[in-house]
Amino acid sequence: MTFSQSERQRLAALLLEKGPDAPTLCEGWDTRDLAAHLWIRENRPDAAAGMMISAVEDHLESTTAKVLERPYEQLVRDWQDGPGKFSPVRLVDRWMNLAEHFVHHEDVRRGQWMVDGTLVPARELAEDENDALTKSVATIAKTMLKNSDRPVQVVIPGRIMYDIRPKGVDFGDPVVVTGEPGEVLLWLFGRDAIHLAITPEGAEVPRTGA
Repeated sequence: MTFSQSERQRLAALLLEKGPDAPTLCEGWDTRDLAAHLWIRENRPDAAAGMMISAVEDHLESTTAKVLERPYEQLVRDWQDGPGKFSPVRLVDRWMNLAEHFVHHEDVRRGQWMVDGTLVPARELAEDENDALTKSVATIAKTMLKNSDRPVQVVIPGRIMYDIRPKGVDFGDPVVVTGEPGEVLLWLFGRDAIHLAITPEGAEVPRTGA
């Protein structure tokens, strides 16, 4: 089983445990909203296009409204079963969904942060899982940080030190972001409920995933 598949099962189990009304780190979304997003993303590409194309946003909204009316447990279990046998998503699941499943799993695990600021501990992950997350960071970091107005150095101790200088940024000391691969990935996607060191303290770095 790939890390993406394992995370799918863990996230589905957590969604069922939490129920449909639990908070998530996705602003404005509870667990029902997140489950609908996950299902639509894989099963309704016509509507999922609205996540990136403004001309299709109305179609995404109307489809989401219908999906939200489905029984929550059935919706989660349908998504848990994975892409259909003939779905092209099945062929690219391990790459397409690795970051998606990990980030949204943590969105649910750490959702209480949005209510009272409670920060849950990071999970202890297996070596191969951290390897997979490190590769994901290396793959997307440059794209996620393309709008930064300062150089950024991403440090995952014992794994990588990655210097990023966005186009047009030719000067200044870098903002140094240090943490475990999963925490760095969450930061790249704009999450704040994370265990991470940023130097200088309080430095703001625009991320396209935020």
